[in-house]
Amino acid sequence: MPVRVVQYGLGSLGIEIVKVLHERKELKLVGAVDIDPSKIDRDVGVLALDRKFGVKVGRIDEALKKKPDIVLHAATSYLDHAYEQISAIVKKGISVISTCEQLVYPYTSSTNVKLANKLDALARKHDATILGVGVNPGFVMDSLVLALTGLCSKIERIRVERVVDVAKRRKALQQKMCLGLTPPEFEKVKKKVGHVGLLESAKMVCDALKVKVAFTSNIRPVVANRTFASSELAIEQGQIAGLEHRLVGKNRNQKFIEMILYMFAGASEFDLIEIEGTPPISIRTNGIQGDQATISLLLNYIPIVMNAKSGLVTVKDLPLPHLD
Repeated sequence: MPVRVVQYGLGSLGIEIVKVLHERKELKLVGAVDIDPSKIDRDVGVLALDRKFGVKVGRIDEALKKKPDIVLHAATSYLDHAYEQISAIVKKGISVISTCEQLVYPYTSSTNVKLANKLDALARKHDATILGVGVNPGFVMDSLVLALTGLCSKIERIRVERVVDVAKRRKALQQKMCLGLTPPEFEKVKKKVGHVGLLESAKMVCDALKVKVAFTSNIRPVVANRTFASSELAIEQGQIAGLEHRLVGKNRNQKFIEMILYMFAGASEFDLIEIEGTPPISIRTNGIQGDQATISLLLNYIPIVMNAKSGLVTVKDLPLPHLD
């Protein structure tokens, strides 16, 4: 029998999840959830592919009546926003896989640790499993790094660099990158923008390797040195074309881990992982497409999560998925 799935969140990523899920014969979409009044009671197939699936968009309590085996949650980057949403699901004994970036490794602040512990206890009580996953955080800058450390007998330093062309990404991500703002405008909002997940990735890697580090982080704007134009974007010279986020973790005043994320319009994409150790490792890709890879990870983790222990788990606790 196909796995019965509810999709929670029908923003641009959620709609793309529905499209791919519909193609997977081992999965069956039985419910769709969103808070947008313009989407309520509409057929989710019409929203995604302009044809009827026979599944109407509704509230989460209505969707859970369809007896799903699992809920895919793509609604927020922040754990405090996701907490009540996920709690309502696991109280029904239903597992959740979420794109919430802070949920991928929530052990980065006292507030998130408390929320994570409460979710873990709730999921254990109701025999459900919770996992946060995505391509970043959740794979390129953490799971893949940890997999590569399995080739080493000694590790001295780790450096990870990811470059993303935000002009090719969804609007929600573009807005986080402050595209089109002037440098003075960026200064007013810089504490509220940027990528969520770099600290989560670095902390996951260091905890898994049992290395205690002190982190410092810096976000700065990438200012366009020429006019950039695409079918959906127009950025003038001198405006913000994206952001650079750099995080360094030191152990005993020695740099152990460095993570650098460039996300700007027109970037030449690549991913680079360098491990100074025995043996030294350097792996470079031509840039893993974030949204497409995130969707694949969500769906490919379903059988793993359904067979995992109850509670809140992280990707470092589970085997890496593969296409079955």
